[in-house]
Amino acid sequence: MILEIQGWKFEIDMAATMEYSANESKDHCDCAYCRNFYATVDGIYPHLRPFLAQFGLDIEAPDELMPFDMDDRMDYDAVYAVAGRILHAGDELLKVDGLRVAPELDSQINHSQLEPCFYLAIDSIQLPWVLNEPMKDVVSPANFPSFLRKMWNKLLGRQPQEDITS
Repeated sequence: MILEIQGWKFEIDMAATMEYSANESKDHCDCAYCRNFYATVDGIYPHLRPFLAQFGLDIEAPDELMPFDMDDRMDYDAVYAVAGRILHAGDELLKVDGLRVAPELDSQINHSQLEPCFYLAIDSIQLPWVLNEPMKDVVSPANFPSFLRKMWNKLLGRQPQEDITS
């Protein structure tokens, strides 16, 4: 499928992207930071979900979701992988609900199953903290060895049963 949007032109394998995104959503993190993102993003950025859906993506299936504690709110960066190619780069980054969306050809994550692919990187997604858990008391699962092994395996394209030391 060809998608032309805001001066950009993409060739997208919708079936492959949707399948990949569905698999990613089954495995998304359920830490407080991520739960806060999923609980608030639609209310603050109502056009982001439909925007990503044009590419075959589920907003709840980012390849990377990086939270940053900004005192009274959260600031997130998200990256989504899309099966396909960038056919024409626009003069400016894509925009949705005031967010900048940067189509990129390179990421630190191994996506050999999506070749060819490109990434949609969204930064500075500012959201309020709405969970009953105090933000200052939340411990990121990124500090747990099991989580680190899982992420390193994912980044390196290894099967889950492999250990990073092997």
